[in-house]
Amino acid sequence: MVGPDPVRPHKTSGGTMSTRRSLLALCGVAAVALTALPGTATAAPHHSRLLPVSASHTDSAAPHTAFPWAGQDVPLGASKSAGRPHVSRVHLTFDVAAFAGAGVSAATLHLRESAVADCAKRAIELWETKTATVDPTWATAPERERWVDDFTATDLCVGYPSFDVAAIVRDALSRGKSRITLEIAVPARFEREVQYGRALDGYYGAALTVQHNRAPSIVEQHRYNGGLPCATTAPYPRLSKHFVVLEALPADPDPDDQRGSGGAVDFALWPQDDQATRTEQRAQHTGTTRVARWEFAAGLFTDGRTYSWQARVTDGADTSEWSEPCHFTVDGTDPPVPAVTSANYPLDESGWAPVGEPGVFTFDGGGDEDVKGFEWTWGEFSVPGCTYGELNRLICPDRFTGGTTVRADRLGGTATAALTPPGSGLRKLRVRAIDAAGRSSQPVSFQIFVPSSHPAVSVVGEPPRFGHDVTLRFTPHADVADRTVDFAYQLDGQEQRVVPVGPDGTATVTFRADRENGHQVSVRSRSDNGWTSDRASWSLAFPPWPGVTSDAYPADGVPHGGTGVPGTFTFTPPPTWSGAAAYRYSFDWLEPHTEVAAGSDGTATITWTPPAPGWYSLSVYAIRPDGTVSTYDATYSFGVA
Repeated sequence: MVGPDPVRPHKTSGGTMSTRRSLLALCGVAAVALTALPGTATAAPHHSRLLPVSASHTDSAAPHTAFPWAGQDVPLGASKSAGRPHVSRVHLTFDVAAFAGAGVSAATLHLRESAVADCAKRAIELWETKTATVDPTWATAPERERWVDDFTATDLCVGYPSFDVAAIVRDALSRGKSRITLEIAVPARFEREVQYGRALDGYYGAALTVQHNRAPSIVEQHRYNGGLPCATTAPYPRLSKHFVVLEALPADPDPDDQRGSGGAVDFALWPQDDQATRTEQRAQHTGTTRVARWEFAAGLFTDGRTYSWQARVTDGADTSEWSEPCHFTVDGTDPPVPAVTSANYPLDESGWAPVGEPGVFTFDGGGDEDVKGFEWTWGEFSVPGCTYGELNRLICPDRFTGGTTVRADRLGGTATAALTPPGSGLRKLRVRAIDAAGRSSQPVSFQIFVPSSHPAVSVVGEPPRFGHDVTLRFTPHADVADRTVDFAYQLDGQEQRVVPVGPDGTATVTFRADRENGHQVSVRSRSDNGWTSDRASWSLAFPPWPGVTSDAYPADGVPHGGTGVPGTFTFTPPPTWSGAAAYRYSFDWLEPHTEVAAGSDGTATITWTPPAPGWYSLSVYAIRPDGTVSTYDATYSFGVA
């Protein structure tokens, strides 16, 4: 026999609590009202439903027997069977370890009745006991630790009892407990009254619903402004007032929040010397796999002023602390136009640049400390921009990492560059200054006349044939021949290759002519002083039609033979074909075409006698062994005397 109940708060079955319980019973589940404010994320909180890891009931008539609750209806309170009195209690153990570290905002135990002795009499209470490791018996029931809640509403005859166990779950987690055991019983003063007895639904069983959420956070190492990492200490980066874009990566321990985009990130911005003018903006629908981003309007900033910013994230239930502030200085002024001089190139359109000699140019910032370096081009400046990288964050490269920029020797100082024009003829050099924020000055332009210096390309040996090696010779321009050290060439747009000059000052390269569309070669000579010539190009094309020759009537623009003088015409396969089975031909495109079979070597010969003097055209198509006909025909024009 269990002793007297421990002291517990007294709660009547009427009044407000009774009404609330009735509403919950009518709903069958706990009802939670959430008021969503404009702009509030709705991904969290999260709801989980737990089944007990162990469930059983005890019987005073069998004090040493535990009765597992495994799908059947179970008794609660007093009942009589076979003339004997029984008193039963229910014990449930739940594993709540999954909520460690999470904020539990609600937890409710749900039951369902299947039978009651008296509809007007209901009194059920819930206790927390010491954690049970085995199913308890009446004699070995775990000690009660505290009263939790009761259910006394009688609005429904067969009801849906529910109990608030949030405090129990939170307390267990705070103490590092992974399991809780709950005892369901009829209060001691009614426990032996059969009118208060009832049965709990075995099909429905018992379930614990938990509303929970783990607080999100801002990942400190993933905060960026203007595509640059956050700076918490001086010196601060300088950003153009037209490109103040703030980025921050949120993190959330809850897997559902990691997979979704229901969070929101707040960005706060203020002048470092005036926090009273702090402004906040919210980026909606953020997730944990991409940075949140907000761009502030240029009109918000003052040139030369330093600003601070921070970010926080909300998942709809919890909001993180503000991150540590980041700082940057705003630049709203373009640098001045640089001065440009050259030691060896005329910049006043008075003459030609020296052949084979790079131009030595000096760029001068004029002492203006807003000038950090310079950029040049022989054409039009590209528009600097950013790309998207890991986490979809902006990647804005340093303006001085490109091959057409140079840093000044000091702020507002000078820089010298040796530049080779990209070709011959009239060339335009454009130069502009760059400041620390990446802003550019207006460009200054110069017209430069550059003499031709490209190398010559010639074929070594017989004319190229398809499927055979071709050797090309590169010969430098006479004005740079004594200084040429090698040639940089590309074959068919492939990777650039370099071949050194030989003893005679030239170089040769060999490749196999195996592309039906032909080949393209481009080449420049390179001198020992860094000079690179303009480009020479050479191309090889194979006609996609058959070859036609004639000894009696050559196609040389001069009449031959005469009326009634027969002539032979020989047809050969297109250069890229391995052979031909036949040919179709017609003189002056008269229909129908005549077909002639080819020999084993793929050639065919016909004899034709001109009927009158004049000019004739012979059209010839080649035919493959599979019957396909060449797309193009050979047109052989000749004259008859």
